[in-house]
Amino acid sequence: MEEWILLALRCAAVMALGAMFARPFVEPAGLAAALRRSQRTERIFFIDDSFSMGYQSPEGTPFTRAKEATRRVLDSLRRETPDDTVTVFRMSAPDEPVEVSAFLAGPQADALQAKFEALQPSQKSIEPQRVLKAAADLLQKSPDLTAAALYIVSDFQRKDWVRPGSTTASDGAASLFAPLTTWAKRDRGLRVVMIDVGDEERLNAAVSDAEVESGQIVAGAAGVLRATIANVGPRSRDDLELQVAIGNVPQASKTLRSLGPGQTVSVDVGAEFPRPGFEAVRMEIPRDRLPVDDVRYLAVEAVSAVRILIVNGEPAADVYSDEAAFLSTALRPEGELFSGNEVTVVEESEFETTSLTNFHLVVLANVYRVSDAAVEALEKYVREGGGVLIFLGDQVDADSYNTGLFRDGSGLLPGALMEIRRPIEPVHLTVSDRLHPALRGLAGDGDPLGLGQVPFFEFVGCKPFGAESSDGNAPSPSSPSQSPDGSKGTDGTGLRDRTSGTDPEAARTARILAQFDDADRSPAILERGLGAGRVILVTTTADKEWHLWPDHPTFLPVVMELAHHIARRGDSDGTRRVGEPIVLAVDPAESEPDAFVRSPGYPNEPEAAIRATPAEDGKGLELRWPHTATAGFYQIAMRRRDGTEVLRTIAVNVDPAESDVTGASEDELRRGLPGIRFEYVKGLRGLSDATSEARVEVWRWLLTLAAAALLMEHALAWFWGKRR
Repeated sequence: MEEWILLALRCAAVMALGAMFARPFVEPAGLAAALRRSQRTERIFFIDDSFSMGYQSPEGTPFTRAKEATRRVLDSLRRETPDDTVTVFRMSAPDEPVEVSAFLAGPQADALQAKFEALQPSQKSIEPQRVLKAAADLLQKSPDLTAAALYIVSDFQRKDWVRPGSTTASDGAASLFAPLTTWAKRDRGLRVVMIDVGDEERLNAAVSDAEVESGQIVAGAAGVLRATIANVGPRSRDDLELQVAIGNVPQASKTLRSLGPGQTVSVDVGAEFPRPGFEAVRMEIPRDRLPVDDVRYLAVEAVSAVRILIVNGEPAADVYSDEAAFLSTALRPEGELFSGNEVTVVEESEFETTSLTNFHLVVLANVYRVSDAAVEALEKYVREGGGVLIFLGDQVDADSYNTGLFRDGSGLLPGALMEIRRPIEPVHLTVSDRLHPALRGLAGDGDPLGLGQVPFFEFVGCKPFGAESSDGNAPSPSSPSQSPDGSKGTDGTGLRDRTSGTDPEAARTARILAQFDDADRSPAILERGLGAGRVILVTTTADKEWHLWPDHPTFLPVVMELAHHIARRGDSDGTRRVGEPIVLAVDPAESEPDAFVRSPGYPNEPEAAIRATPAEDGKGLELRWPHTATAGFYQIAMRRRDGTEVLRTIAVNVDPAESDVTGASEDELRRGLPGIRFEYVKGLRGLSDATSEARVEVWRWLLTLAAAALLMEHALAWFWGKRR
């Protein structure tokens, strides 16, 4: 009998070793499932459907691979853990899950499959923080749930997961998962799997911005449009042709001979709008692997004229003594060619009762004081997009301006006024900001137009708000650098989004455009932003009392360019982003409350009726259209009380930051999320690791069993042998 026992132990050891080399595993359908039957795991899938997932390579799109990867994982889970539940999110719409807690088996699985197969890439970008918070909120609603598995299927763009310009994540990157890790700390299991379906090499060029460069567009007058083109790929792009169309009329195209990796250029294109009203402008480059960002849309309102209000602080019967005479002539010169401006002159006493609503620009010319009511009206006007041009003089009360218009930098004035300065020798103007749109034509080498020869005898000292004097050579920090082909550009991605606006502090800081050549380099022309509008201060007079500038040929173009640069740009708006609602204010005294919306798919898509509702701030009525999932032109047909129809055109564009398709590597993700344990899967080939959670390999148990059998066999043989 002893020999049979020893033989059995030897056979068991050999069999265990043989089975070990076969690498067997146990599925939950067997004993493991019986032990875990009561512990349901919530499987949460995040499918990245941002427009970068539509990148077209010879291997297909990342979104196609994302669906295939998710399909394989679901099929495996359906076989191995049929009692688990599945939730699917589109990362562009975390508040609208595709399916919530659907069982992997039964009718719910079929419904999930149908919804999943219908998914397509959107034209939106993603916010991972919002998505992961939505998942945490879902888990919090199931207090009995003790295990969750997260599957993030994405191209993992660096801009979403890694700090710009670095190879490590932003300080808050790890906090992306904070809501989920907080949930997991309460004795709950959390598994995170990142499935990267992005391409290894990603090439892309995009039209990242489109805007009106020349100020308010006037029908029949020449204007300038600007397109910003970015090459975010690792290779140079040659012979990129920019095509521009106004309505259905093509404009002259421009070709960029070469655009290096990471380079951005701004290209100016001349354009003419034949009639007043809204026009749809398309600016596009040839289609590449990500076509959705190869076109930018811009809705431009052309007006019959730029309406300018001049407030005359020193009127006189003699034209040479009248403060506004030279200004009026410069802004509305006589001749066959229309300047595009309509000028209205009022005296200082009339200013407070004059409505600013219908004017694109307000000019204060040597105005003594501005009342509190007028200050409030001016600031409201500027914040809503209007422009103010201020000339000083001997009538100006500097203390009043500082108290009302400057207010230690919180008002609209670009700087604090000081005393009137009368240098012993005449001083002259020098251009400080050589790339400023209004002064660019005067900034050539050697002062070709002779601006520096004009004598100035008096001016008002000024301390700019938050600005240092420029040396006259270096461009302003807010100005782009010069690039080939006469365009302006910067290194880096250059993907800017004007929907987010500029830094408020940077916008309020005064920008010195020109200086006098006295020992203090005193500011002569300053600019600052306030809200949506801009203010320019000229520290000398508009007439010839303190200088002889009106006699010089540069006076007319400089005044004209300054005025057009800051004049309100009507209702032109090319800054709405896909997914953002269109909101238009409605004046019930002028317009009917009912309107119709035409999407970019019109006339294939029918127009939709909408009605004005009370505005969110409680002030007046507004038309709101939230369905902007597609880039392009949206038109809103409104009817005035007099029966005439008004057709508003609104441009909706994709998020330019999404055009940077550069992916984050596994190493970057791990360094960027140091507090998060996750499994990283690259492409479809590594999916076996992501689907093997339910398979428990038993080779270690078999090895232990073989070792135990051999030890027992030796111990028994020794014991029995000794007894004999």
